Amino acid sequence: MFWMNHASSSYRIGSSDDLKMSSETCFILAEYLVKQLLDKNLSHIPVNCAAEVVEFILNHPSVTSSLRFPLSGDIEFSDSIFGEFLGELLQSAKQAVNRMDHHVLDLIKTVAEFVFPMCNDQLSEQVINGRKQISRVFEAMEQKLFLIFKTKFDACIKSMDFKPFVPTFYALHTLIRFISPFKLLELVNWLFSRIDSKNATVHQSSKRNDLFVGLHLASCTFDILSAYMGQPNPESTLYSYLGGTETQFDVLLFERIFFQVFEICCRFKLDIADKCLLKAVKVVKMHKSVQDPYLPSIMVLSRIVASTPIDIISHCLHKVDRTKADLLYLITGTSPLHMSAFGFTFSEILNTLLLNAHKNQETSKYSLSDEELTMLLPTALLYLNSVTIKFEGQSSKPFQVILSVYGRLLFGGFSKWKIFVSSSIFEIRLDKLLTASREEFSNLFSDSLLGKAILIARDHLASNEDISKLDWRLSLFNQVCPSNADDIFDCCCGETGLRSLKQPLEFVNKVVAYINFCRILLFFDCNGSESPPLEKSRIQFLRMLISTWMLIVKKFPENNAYSGNIDGENLSLFRFLEFFVMHNVSELTTEIQNCLIKLDSLPFTEQLVKSFLLYRFEDSVTLKMLRTVLTSLSRGKFSCISVIQLLLAHSKFAQSIHSANQSLDSTQFGLVFTPMRSIMTSLVIPCTNLDSLYFKNKKSTSEPDLNLLELIKLVRVLFQIYVQQREEANVGDEEGINCRELVYLLLSSYGATCSEVDKEIYNLMLEIESNDKSSAGIVAQTDYIWGPSSLKMRKDSVDLKNTESFEELQKVKFRENIPVDPNMCAQTVLHFPYNEFVNGGTSSTVMTEACSTTDKLQIYDPIFILRFSIHCISRNYIEPIEFASLGLLAITFVSMSSNDEVTRKLGYEALSKFNSALEKCQKKKDVKRLGLLMTSLQNGIEGQWRRIPSIIAIFCAEASLVLLDESYANHSSIYEYFNKSRCVNMKDIPLFSTLFWSSSDKFKMDRLWMLRLLYVGLNTEDDAQIYLGNHIFKTLMSFYCSPLSDNDSKELIIQIVEKACQFHRAVRVLVEHGGLILWLSSIVSSLYLIKCQEQKRAAFIQLPMVFKVVSYITSPRNNIEWLPKHAMEQLSELSSNLFKLLVSSFDLIKEESTLCNSILETLTLLLKVSQKREISQPHFTLSEDSLFQLYKTVESCSKTKSDPSTCLALKAVLTTTPPVTIRRMGQENLSKFLRWAVATAIQSKPEDESIVSKLLRWLIASVIRGKISRKLIDNDNNSFSKRESFHSLQSWLSSKNEKVFEENGCDDVLAATIFYLLQILGFNHSLLPSAVSALCLLLVPSSSELESLIGDGTSLLSLCTKIHCPAEANPAWRWLYDEKWGEVSNEISAAEKLDEIHACERLVMVASNILMKKSGFSHIFELKDVENLNVYDWERSLIQI
Repeated sequence: MFWMNHASSSYRIGSSDDLKMSSETCFILAEYLVKQLLDKNLSHIPVNCAAEVVEFILNHPSVTSSLRFPLSGDIEFSDSIFGEFLGELLQSAKQAVNRMDHHVLDLIKTVAEFVFPMCNDQLSEQVINGRKQISRVFEAMEQKLFLIFKTKFDACIKSMDFKPFVPTFYALHTLIRFISPFKLLELVNWLFSRIDSKNATVHQSSKRNDLFVGLHLASCTFDILSAYMGQPNPESTLYSYLGGTETQFDVLLFERIFFQVFEICCRFKLDIADKCLLKAVKVVKMHKSVQDPYLPSIMVLSRIVASTPIDIISHCLHKVDRTKADLLYLITGTSPLHMSAFGFTFSEILNTLLLNAHKNQETSKYSLSDEELTMLLPTALLYLNSVTIKFEGQSSKPFQVILSVYGRLLFGGFSKWKIFVSSSIFEIRLDKLLTASREEFSNLFSDSLLGKAILIARDHLASNEDISKLDWRLSLFNQVCPSNADDIFDCCCGETGLRSLKQPLEFVNKVVAYINFCRILLFFDCNGSESPPLEKSRIQFLRMLISTWMLIVKKFPENNAYSGNIDGENLSLFRFLEFFVMHNVSELTTEIQNCLIKLDSLPFTEQLVKSFLLYRFEDSVTLKMLRTVLTSLSRGKFSCISVIQLLLAHSKFAQSIHSANQSLDSTQFGLVFTPMRSIMTSLVIPCTNLDSLYFKNKKSTSEPDLNLLELIKLVRVLFQIYVQQREEANVGDEEGINCRELVYLLLSSYGATCSEVDKEIYNLMLEIESNDKSSAGIVAQTDYIWGPSSLKMRKDSVDLKNTESFEELQKVKFRENIPVDPNMCAQTVLHFPYNEFVNGGTSSTVMTEACSTTDKLQIYDPIFILRFSIHCISRNYIEPIEFASLGLLAITFVSMSSNDEVTRKLGYEALSKFNSALEKCQKKKDVKRLGLLMTSLQNGIEGQWRRIPSIIAIFCAEASLVLLDESYANHSSIYEYFNKSRCVNMKDIPLFSTLFWSSSDKFKMDRLWMLRLLYVGLNTEDDAQIYLGNHIFKTLMSFYCSPLSDNDSKELIIQIVEKACQFHRAVRVLVEHGGLILWLSSIVSSLYLIKCQEQKRAAFIQLPMVFKVVSYITSPRNNIEWLPKHAMEQLSELSSNLFKLLVSSFDLIKEESTLCNSILETLTLLLKVSQKREISQPHFTLSEDSLFQLYKTVESCSKTKSDPSTCLALKAVLTTTPPVTIRRMGQENLSKFLRWAVATAIQSKPEDESIVSKLLRWLIASVIRGKISRKLIDNDNNSFSKRESFHSLQSWLSSKNEKVFEENGCDDVLAATIFYLLQILGFNHSLLPSAVSALCLLLVPSSSELESLIGDGTSLLSLCTKIHCPAEANPAWRWLYDEKWGEVSNEISAAEKLDEIHACERLVMVASNILMKKSGFSHIFELKDVENLNVYDWERSLIQI
């Protein structure tokens, strides 16, 4: 550092290259030493030593000298150096600043970048002290830099020469990211205070460099402010380690700067000023990204922008450029009056343009070129969407003029597509965004200028009958898409070298817009008559899309790495384009399939398949879309056999099919001679963890499994088309595919399970066998052996076919290769798919919650395994005892309780075959016991193919194994049961009293065995009725609450009750007569009373089932029919206990985030049930204190505002009835609560009605209902209760009692929040009357104080008279989360409705002005400026046009 200072000092006396080289050497060495000393990976350097290093460097004379007296550079600046755009200015300054000064600045940056991360590694006392020391050093340097900056700026103003100021400005900009944006705002404010903006002479002589300096610095500050306020963790920014962790800044300072920049814009017409103002507005408009701590500031700033003078409209419409167009778009969305003023001014301009065009006159001062009109298109579209709601869809002439002008402009431009879209105004300017989610890409392209141009072109087509005619559209399509074009790229951009694109985002934007535009031209009137030219154009477009997709997959084979990741977060840009094009191909083939099947040939089908096979064979998304395309073309004229042959000949086809059996857990081959002891011991109760609650876990299907499934589905579709084409051609299958080998391949890969892949394989094999003679009976010929064993059986069958003892050897081979796994048989019994139905030989599943576990567990397909059982027992391949020991008899018993008749018939047939084989066996003990079981069951069955109860079937299945093992604990009990009871009672629970109330030394094992049997045997509504008839649930629920109940028994009992609640009749009986809800409430209350955290954590295992039971109880069917009438009081008690559990178990819930989600979900369900009650009945709701507790608990448990628990908590809040006493929270707590609610609502996922809209409705209702309740109390229910006199807001406000008005700050907080939410929603006209009513109630103490805020000639009372009394003021009104407000009952004319909207728009800005004045702001919106434009008279006249 000494030698750097020495070189710098010597250089001031006389410059030389040696000194420069010496300085550079010193800098390199100093930088190296700093990196070594301050490297965060070197733990041996204490933080206090690092602080000393920082202090030494930043306070060194060389640093101070460089900042205060920068060396002269080699390049001279022009007098207007600061008039350049910031990027050009910094580039010039970088070249001109002396190299030695660069070294100093680079060294400061190196120190800052290394020291801050090190200080954040740990928070020991030593580190905290070190950070404070570093903070003081940097703050001193910052103050020194600011002082130098101010001194030199003042000197430059006096001398009118700003060239010496360039190095200082460059130094500040270099270090600006280490400085607080809030301190920078103060510096900007100081700069503007030093500028005499009214002295035009000074600015002319100094080339306005003083203004430019202020604007450049303000622009940089706004950029940093936006980035800082959008940080997920503001404390992680560099300067925050210096102690700069401010979350609130001086909004009055921002206001002064904002309006100073606005004044400069309007006065001097500087492009730099426009850009600066745009950046300021963007700080305010960052709704989605702003972090919670800064939301109050953003809410205030949004009112500042809304107060921008109406002159901004004329300023932006004069000499329009991209900056002004963007600025106009943002500002018109902040206030309804700006929107109306723009519409009026813009319509006048367009009318003048059209008039002058007809008269060939010169244009006015607002002359707009086509390019300027295009840049204004987003604002025009925003205005059209607004007035469509405002005028309730009325088509007025001025609106038609806007559409007409843009229609002429856009369709004229689109006819020369390549030239028109190549304009720089269509650039997105986000070329670095090359990966995103599919939704983000779609939103990006639809919100782009080109995307909005397509939308307004579509609207113009819909409004103009002349240009919507088919001939005109086809003519335009032929210009946009010439017949000689090969693909979309050729027509759209003229580029096929996709890899060499310089602006890929712009390229994809053009392609997406082009495809959307062509679809509008070709499919605008889908109900119109089809014509040959139209069909020809559509087919041409489809061919081009297919060629485009083929080109993409050829150019980007690596996109295959993203296979299946279409819904992921990191989708590549060209993977999105590939999906978009293929999706359009899929949709088009479906829409125009009628004209495609008329074609003599479809050659592009085979080309499409070939490209798929070459580049996307392992992509499940492409497989699915290709299947959709081929299904649409199934009746078309293409060679399906060629497609199948190409597919089967693919090198990876057989390998992919064989991968099916690699996912099987079972590798059992050959007979098992040791029988399985019990099925009940294999039971693992599913869904005992919190993550599985409400069945919201998506089934985790691996990409290879998904690819295989789609591949099998594709083969199946192709085979169906092949059979159809073969029948239509009336030819045999001699020249077809080798279906026999395909069946063998499928059978060798078949797992005989209920997985979706195996079901598709089995159905495909059945279809091939039934439609191909050479393949008929292959499965039976291989003795129903599946998987790899089938390959061995096939090989051995060929070798043994000509031997004399073929059948005997075949039996031996069968027994050696039998693939039955007893464990999978047990799982099949435990998780039998009772709701699976067989249609036409193929199986289809009607999935319910009860059978959803079959997707996660490997169980055998009952249909196939029963056919296998019938075959092997009929052929005497295995003995009856072996049949039972494998678990096949157990599956047979359970199949007799299936809801599907085909399955039951197969079960009865298998049982009959087994019984016949059993009678032929020697009378051993095992045979006699099984015979006893068979006799008892057969005697209990009444009627042919009758379905037996699941509990009986499961009991018999368990008995078929237990009776074979005398050592099993329950062997004697089960044997004695069948020995005494020669007829099974189908209405009884076997051995329930004996085992559940067992007094043996193994009583606990007996009870758990019975509980497992009860759980597995409860599968249908009929089963539940048997349980109810035997008082099983009453017994279990009583035992649960007894001291005898252990944790294992409790868990099983609640699982049984949860399973029963899936059945409608059972759950109603349990709720109405079984005390189910009170029982659940007692479970929850016992949990939050537990003090020991370990005991509580163990007990919480039962909670998921409690939540499931509640979700079944509150299902929509129960909710509508009977629940709100008969169980609300009990549900209220349960809700209260759940809320107490949430608040009291904070520490445990913080560890288990899913537990918090579950409680919130359940609370929301219960609150929705309460909403269904009659208004006169009691309701469950949360008080304002409970709402605040809920917010505090969830905020502490949530990591981010997008956390699921945060969104669920807000839904719970919005489901409760709006509290009329919300103001009792107090200003501080209410501010925190609303800040959290608004931030959460903004970042929530979109719904039919946005959460933001629901929150706004909720707050408005809370305000209005709260004021009503206070009036009722204050007026003793007399005068105010006579509501028939309250027809307008004015009459309602006039009843306001002045003594009720309290200035506690809550009203201002509520009003500010309501206004901000209205801004976000674009001042939705359906919400305005009620919102304005709430704002008036909150902010209007007396009308006499407000006349000055409204405008000349208009009073507050006259405005309020035009606004109807809000619906919330009706005593019969009620809050519903899922429903929007209904229309006002009394009919009003269109003119009255418009007058009401006008009054609302003016009053909402009056409310903004009141809030601004209360906050000490000096600028408010002048309503008289809008009145002077006669906007309201103009809009009123539109109704009569």
